[in-house]
Amino acid sequence: MKTLAARAALLLCTLLVMSACVRMPSEGPVTEVRTDTTDTTTSGIAYDPKPPQKGESATEIVLHFLEAMKATPSTTSVARQFLTADAQLSWKPEAIVTYGELGDPEGEREVALPMSSLEMYDERGAWQRSRDEKTQVFEVTVENGERRIAVLPDALIVPETWFAGVYRRVSLYFFDPTTQILVPEPVFVPEGDQLASSMVRGLLDDPTADPRVSRTVVPPGFESFPVPVKADGTAEVSLLGDPSAVDDERRDLILTQLVWTLRQDQRIRALQLAIGEEEQGESSEAIPVTREVGTAYDPTGAQASGDLFGLVDGRVVRGSIGSLTETSGAMGTERLGVRSIGVNLAGDRVAGVTTDGQDVLVAPVDEEVRAKLVASGGRNLLPPAWDFADRIWLADRARGGAVISVVIGDQSPRAINVPGMSGRDVRRLLVSRDGSRLVAVVRTPTGDRVVASRVLHNLSGNVLRATRAVVLDFQPAAATPVIRDIGWRSPTSISVLTDINDDLSQVATISVDGSPGELFLVGASSVRGGKRELVSSPVEGAEVFAVARDAVSDLTAPERPLQAPEQGLSSLTYVG
Repeated sequence: MKTLAARAALLLCTLLVMSACVRMPSEGPVTEVRTDTTDTTTSGIAYDPKPPQKGESATEIVLHFLEAMKATPSTTSVARQFLTADAQLSWKPEAIVTYGELGDPEGEREVALPMSSLEMYDERGAWQRSRDEKTQVFEVTVENGERRIAVLPDALIVPETWFAGVYRRVSLYFFDPTTQILVPEPVFVPEGDQLASSMVRGLLDDPTADPRVSRTVVPPGFESFPVPVKADGTAEVSLLGDPSAVDDERRDLILTQLVWTLRQDQRIRALQLAIGEEEQGESSEAIPVTREVGTAYDPTGAQASGDLFGLVDGRVVRGSIGSLTETSGAMGTERLGVRSIGVNLAGDRVAGVTTDGQDVLVAPVDEEVRAKLVASGGRNLLPPAWDFADRIWLADRARGGAVISVVIGDQSPRAINVPGMSGRDVRRLLVSRDGSRLVAVVRTPTGDRVVASRVLHNLSGNVLRATRAVVLDFQPAAATPVIRDIGWRSPTSISVLTDINDDLSQVATISVDGSPGELFLVGASSVRGGKRELVSSPVEGAEVFAVARDAVSDLTAPERPLQAPEQGLSSLTYVG
């Protein structure tokens, strides 16, 4: 059993070994560094950049410093040699900045380097924002007869091509403020042997993160060691901290976070967890990293219904794409005059917007109970959306722009100001099943945009407010896109249905965090027939359909023949 001091010493030794893993040439000619983004490094291929050479100019030092940050596997041991002694100690390149192109550096004591197409990521690897261009200034001085960088940003600054080859998009799994459901947060972490260690480090308490959106259950002040993965696929996770701060309940929650996060590393089959001086798993079987662990906290909803729901001649039906049957509740047996529906995750309650777009009714799907009016006086209500807590989210296309509201239990709808959505021309509104995200289609004079906002809750689950919506990185085929529909494809991704021309539709999938790049999933990315609706689910493996008036296409199995939609079918949807 290791003591805390011994573990700390082990961590220090491991970090020293990792920082020195790059073989540094001791001699050789000065090489020219190009300032474009042509990148010869590839994920999985080691790249050892050269250290500083004698007599380099200030601009060469800066350019070669940037080249050194492209070391593969990712390490900054060579890059630090371009810094003064003081800067080597103070530089903390935990954030990441990627660039598309570099300009020509100029200057002697202050080297100004133009950069364009910038993307910023925080210490966890979470995308923060984009910037078209920036001139980064590096202060250069002379130390021991050679030029060295004295002042620089605390960030790893690398080409976007290198970043795409070395870093991987994953999700870190946190809990919602009530600890009832997992909330995945997309991040980018290094591939290879650093993958597991980076993901575990990302789960530690971060004082800058807002716990009203999502939170970790790892106590504040805890640290993590590098995570070795044994030949049998067992990951050995060690957290350094006070064991008394972790009771059995918290340990189980930590394990849930770890299992859901680490199962994205294909090497890992099981994990052993050590907290402080207490080791779990050494004398018993390791905890399997499987989908069965923590299912009660599944971000797509524990035991959520996988059925399709829809309206046929104004009555609610449910089932599969080829077999939709009548329901026995009030909206299934009567024509209550509803034009669109949303169903809660359990699949036992349905909310329907009336034909005039003014009211919302709620009724059990299969119980013979009268429908209840939960919202009235709207102007043009969009289809309702449900989250895991049975909250109903509404968007009313009012005269002054969209009004976003939430219905909780028997309460009247409560308006929520969502900057970037409220007051805009909103055409579609979705809520993530974990209740942490709102995603909308907003029409603008230059075309439709997909925007996303985070929802803040208190420890009791009450909705506090929403953050300003960010525009997601959707690259349409048309110059002025008209978005027909959007739908969840995973808890952190959205598919967008647009027209390419009169007979061809595009289906693009993007991340909900705003980070750049389309996500390429299994299935069709285009479909013929002028589709108007997208029917999708965040559940992995769920069928995805593009629906027109007289045809249905299965995007996950494009060759699958499907019959034309049942006459009178509308508002086809999964739960949520």
